[in-house]
Amino acid sequence: MQEEYRPPLADYWDTLEARYGNGFSLDTISVEELRELLNHLRAAVEQDPLVTPVEKANLGMVLKHAEAVLRRRGG
Repeated sequence: MQEEYRPPLADYWDTLEARYGNGFSLDTISVEELRELLNHLRAAVEQDPLVTPVEKANLGMVLKHAEAVLRRRGG
């Protein structure tokens, strides 16, 4: 049986959740972490053929929100 595919974004998201716990949000992570998250989001949405169209649509909304948070934070 083949394991379920996990894009690099999923592992990075898990790392952030483990680091910040219940305090995890786009406003609480560092600007550097937010930039890294944006890179993973873009790769999943724009380049990863194994991410489904529904997942890409959902992640696209997260990507737009993360971009807005980065702009607001002056990044």
